[in-house]
Amino acid sequence: MNGTESNSLMSAALMFSWVEYSVFCSMLLLSLLVGVYFGYFKKQDTVAEYLLGGKKMSVFPVAMSLTFSHVSGVSLIGVPAEVYSYGTQYFVMCISFVIMYFIVVNSFLPVFFNLQLNSLYEYLELRFSKGTRTLASLLFALSLVLFIPVVIYIPALAFNQVTGVSIYVITPIVCVICLIYTSFGGLKAVVWTDTLQSAFTISSTLFILVLGFLKIGSISEVFRINGEGHRLELFNMDPSPFARSTFWTISLGSVFTWLSHVGVHPGTSQRFIAVSTVKEARAVLLWTCVGYVWVKAITTLLGMLIYAHYHDCDPIATKMVQKSGQVMPFYVMQVAKDYPGLTGLFISGALSAALSTMSAGLNTVAGTIYEDFVQFILRGKQQSEAMQAFTLKVVVLVIGVICSLLVPIVERLGGLLQVAVSLHGVNSGALVGVFCLGVFFPRANAKGAIVGVLMSVMVMTTIVFGGEYFIANGLLKFPGKVTSVDGCPADFLASLPFNASARVQTYVGVGSPVVADASVPLIFQMSYWYYITLGTLVVLLVGLPVSYLTEPVDMKHLEPALFAPFVRQFLPQKQKFPVNPPAEEYKLVATNDHSKEVTTPESDNKDS
Repeated sequence: MNGTESNSLMSAALMFSWVEYSVFCSMLLLSLLVGVYFGYFKKQDTVAEYLLGGKKMSVFPVAMSLTFSHVSGVSLIGVPAEVYSYGTQYFVMCISFVIMYFIVVNSFLPVFFNLQLNSLYEYLELRFSKGTRTLASLLFALSLVLFIPVVIYIPALAFNQVTGVSIYVITPIVCVICLIYTSFGGLKAVVWTDTLQSAFTISSTLFILVLGFLKIGSISEVFRINGEGHRLELFNMDPSPFARSTFWTISLGSVFTWLSHVGVHPGTSQRFIAVSTVKEARAVLLWTCVGYVWVKAITTLLGMLIYAHYHDCDPIATKMVQKSGQVMPFYVMQVAKDYPGLTGLFISGALSAALSTMSAGLNTVAGTIYEDFVQFILRGKQQSEAMQAFTLKVVVLVIGVICSLLVPIVERLGGLLQVAVSLHGVNSGALVGVFCLGVFFPRANAKGAIVGVLMSVMVMTTIVFGGEYFIANGLLKFPGKVTSVDGCPADFLASLPFNASARVQTYVGVGSPVVADASVPLIFQMSYWYYITLGTLVVLLVGLPVSYLTEPVDMKHLEPALFAPFVRQFLPQKQKFPVNPPAEEYKLVATNDHSKEVTTPESDNKDS
């Protein structure tokens, strides 16, 4: 660390005064108290209470929880950094929410809500086989174990930026608090802490937005500076799947990303059936999508504000921050320095978002592991409801510890948003694909599902980790849009031990370039937004032919409830009785009341 970095950390630590620490600790304490309340005073002693909140939750807290469980530090810190570096093309994602909403409401939600399953992957056993369910559950658990460390690392990096406290110190503290209220409080604690933490997140971002606009002068000035900096971009219509971010890669590619988050995600399904009716479940999804749009608008504006503030003195080029993920907290420190407590409020909001995502993920993966693995191991052994709930809590603790231990690995990876989406793409496409096979294609069978999933995972593991390998070795780069240091103080630039001007970005065209060494195969240059889309397509393109080439599905025995409503009309109508029933099936049936007899139609005809 050079002298500039040391001074930056020292001033940050001094700025984060007792007022900031008080606000920060208040959020952690309130979250902990919610877990204690639901863990000890409103005990969750049954699986239904622990995982589903007794299925009597109201729409508002569930929608808030569902919104903010997906609004992690990736959104609050990673998205502004993305907009700062690459422009506003990211905001096109809002189109995908509309598409995703109609797909889920008309296909997945009617199926999963009516089945009322404790584990979403039980559907795959009903539709295909036990092996399909086990494979999908394992992939989901692995995907969350890969994703949660990213969620934890981002706010820990922000906290490090404003306090100087090592991420290796703050990470275990945050994880322990999250583990306590998640493991002891169950879904109710997760939902209500999400709602509580969202207050920190909303208030902090709104304060920063207002202060930012006041500092720049007006909203129109922010848009003017971003326009001159080539940041205003929504309709980059480049059809190439190898362009990093375009209208098509984000609006279409992220549809499958959000299907994995919402349509076929156990945590979302868990919340849908935590309300009483399918009408309320639709309302939860609608308000959740509204919340997603609001969050994307806020975080995009934050990124534009940061660029307007630093457009002529790039903190990355001058090494005032080491990584793009530190730009947002660095900006907050400068804007909020005259308002005691505001920096603490923002860091609390960022950490709250991470806690809500982590707690929701832990609660979900614990339910999945318990229902699909622990129950299978303990088959034949009777467990009391209290013992089952205790087992779930142990699973939460174990998974939480594993995730926290993986955080140091995340530190070695690249851009925050790209890393998060890329790691999510390893298994998520396979999971979206297998549920699409089940819900939309009656002729798909278990062999097709398993082969399709395995092929998808192998293909996407090769592409994702191959791409990360080339990025880590500097052979594949994604330089951002034009930046400048012309507005930095001359004495500050002169004090730097390097030439900051040589570090600025100069690209002023549409989109953002992909700079690849000649040794990098083209497939590894594919936009990371298409990872889950490609993973889904591999399942379908492999699973359907395998299904047709192996044992055919007997359409007469398919249960209509396992298919999307519009697919059911293509299934043969089930008959309650055979057309020509054998006579021996129609006999007198004795009841417990010997004064009465229940007769079948056949016997009634004979008597008459």
